[in-house]
Amino acid sequence: MTKLLYIIFTGIFFFSSSISHALEVIEILGGKANQIPIAVMPFKSFGAPKNIAKVNTVIKSDLSRSGLFYALDTRGVSASPNSDKEVNFSQWKSLEAQFLIIGRVDFLKKEKVKVSWSLIDIYKQQTILSGEYVGKKTQIRAIGHKVSDKVYERLTGSKGVFHTKIAFVEKYNNEKYKLNIADYDGYNITTLLDSKMPIISPRWSPDGKKIAFIEGRRTLKIKDIDSKKEVILLTPKDLFHMRDGDKYFTWSPDSKWLLVDWSKTLSNSEVLLMGADGSKRINLNESGYYDYSPKWVNEGKQMLWFSNRNGLKSYATSGRSQCDVYSMFFTQDAWDEFNLSDEDYKLMQAIKEEEKKKKAKRDACYHKVKASYKVFPSAYASGAIAKCRKKRAGK
Repeated sequence: MTKLLYIIFTGIFFFSSSISHALEVIEILGGKANQIPIAVMPFKSFGAPKNIAKVNTVIKSDLSRSGLFYALDTRGVSASPNSDKEVNFSQWKSLEAQFLIIGRVDFLKKEKVKVSWSLIDIYKQQTILSGEYVGKKTQIRAIGHKVSDKVYERLTGSKGVFHTKIAFVEKYNNEKYKLNIADYDGYNITTLLDSKMPIISPRWSPDGKKIAFIEGRRTLKIKDIDSKKEVILLTPKDLFHMRDGDKYFTWSPDSKWLLVDWSKTLSNSEVLLMGADGSKRINLNESGYYDYSPKWVNEGKQMLWFSNRNGLKSYATSGRSQCDVYSMFFTQDAWDEFNLSDEDYKLMQAIKEEEKKKKAKRDACYHKVKASYKVFPSAYASGAIAKCRKKRAGK
């Protein structure tokens, strides 16, 4: 990422000098009338312990918890079919099921399991999605979450979040704190940090490999999930504290940088660009006024933020002030694209679309060859891909 290049003014807003950030809104979905009836049958076990084979309970809980599905009670139903050819569709229609999930768990060598599954449309009377996953038997819940994600995406059009992690802070003994991570449903808890000081505002990096957080209310740290290594970005010498949650920071899309709302004193605030590895710290503003609430846009090539540098303001540190929205570009290409004429912008988009089509043709060859070769990758497969692409290029 290069140094800042250009700053533009984009709007006018009125705010008090005491800044409050936007509240998160949670929409609660409920009522069986709006839910999709789905049946998740117990998976058949072949050499796997019974507790391992209960992956269906994970899938059933995931889909029910989403609020979009109503998981039917299958306890009175006969044994699970092996395929859609064995499904008694009339029986499932009488139970008002729209979809059915069936599967099996095979216990492999070296403590591994293979989970095979199918999603069946009761009204179309056919399998509409299927797959299999292989992993350690300790990963059976993770495999169940993956299946749930696939089913959720197929039936709703949105990606599932079941195979994800959450980060949370646990206070214990009334004086100590733990930074924990767990599966989204609370299982498989792992402690990343045990501290005598409060831990506040844990935030995941977009790649899921790191967590940024405030420790002791005045220290900004980053924790690597795998290595457990810590990087200190800001210390008590850099930050003051007035209330919990008053520190704002946000990750870049590539997980390599953070934008930090930095207030060393009450009289002004700045936006810092900080390397996640602790190697760089750049004050992007240095205006002497309030610059705050930075947000990454344009795939990390650009930043939006608020500032009262040019607006009406009180001479005191309290009271109302007039704030403007500004934008800063981090790369020359982003700035040049912003300044394109309408005609040049449309031409650029047309070129990008043509390049996308060419790439799609190349990818089609890759997938075609991969599906037809038992040994992949291999020299023969690589030759077949090159031949396919050459043939398509000539069309």
